[in-house]
Amino acid sequence: MKAHFDCPEHLARLQYHAVSWLHTPFMPNAAIKGSGVSCQKLVGRIYIECGFLPPDFVIPEGPMDWSAAQKTSLISEFMNAQPQFAVVTAPAQTGDMVGFKLGGCLHHCGLMLFADGKFIHCLRNRGTIISNLRDATYAGRIQRIWRPIVGAGVPPGVHHA
Repeated sequence: MKAHFDCPEHLARLQYHAVSWLHTPFMPNAAIKGSGVSCQKLVGRIYIECGFLPPDFVIPEGPMDWSAAQKTSLISEFMNAQPQFAVVTAPAQTGDMVGFKLGGCLHHCGLMLFADGKFIHCLRNRGTIISNLRDATYAGRIQRIWRPIVGAGVPPGVHHA
């Protein structure tokens, strides 16, 4: 199993598209660059823009308050069913999607961008930002890591702007 973003070209494309989302405000279940995005839609849109997922890939919506009273994660259920990703153990590496526990279950996600632990995500009162996975706020909440697999996304040679 080889990670899709081990390739320097793929990683550069991922980082380029990811930083273009910085400062986009939070908006539940939205994915409009510069206007509003949620955490799961942000990660999905970046994977689509950099060419790993096809343009018609559907990122599901999720209720904002789901984790307040639930033990089952909608994000985990969806991601565990995606053949393009493998569940891996820590440490997370560049290109990985990281799931964090909020409330009773995994209900927040981000995308690893740099080997130094920096990841992009979107928070309700902060918008789209880069944070460090080594920060205690995030390190203690990691529940799952999904790694994009070579050959499992868009066919080789097919890239979307």
